[in-house]
Amino acid sequence: MTKLLLFSLLMLAPFQPLHNEVDSITSSYLESGFTTIEKATTQYEKQTNLDATPPDNFPFKPTHSFGRYNDRGYFKGSLELEYVDSSNMDVLVVWVTEKEQEVLPQNIAKQVTLKDGINGSYVEGKEHASISKLKFEYEGNYYMIEYIRELSKPYVKEELLVKVANSIIH
Repeated sequence: MTKLLLFSLLMLAPFQPLHNEVDSITSSYLESGFTTIEKATTQYEKQTNLDATPPDNFPFKPTHSFGRYNDRGYFKGSLELEYVDSSNMDVLVVWVTEKEQEVLPQNIAKQVTLKDGINGSYVEGKEHASISKLKFEYEGNYYMIEYIRELSKPYVKEELLVKVANSIIH
């Protein structure tokens, strides 16, 4: 009987996936309604009839990337793209919306010039030393790039976020 049970298990083993465990980062994003960058971008484009361009230049090498089209709540109608570096838990978030969602405080925002003469606003995280933001408008979309780091780390310099923004502008 034991041999028969062992033989049955061995026969079924090749049909089981070798790596069926999902890491905790992926699991938490999937549970929060995220999907792939491509699927979320496609959904946003269908809903808004606007093209959205994800970045292709990052201040770190992303180990994970996720996207979500927000179809309800405060961020309704927005595309949220998140890129994670699991080695230090830095996160780059790119928000894309049809209309301006967040106005950066003028008293701390620095005006920057992006590719093709596009103007942007940069905030170095004076209120939250770990969050830097860059906001700009391009092809009918409002983009806001947020770089989120641990509180113990310094904010990210504007040059890094300008490179991310310029990779969106084609």
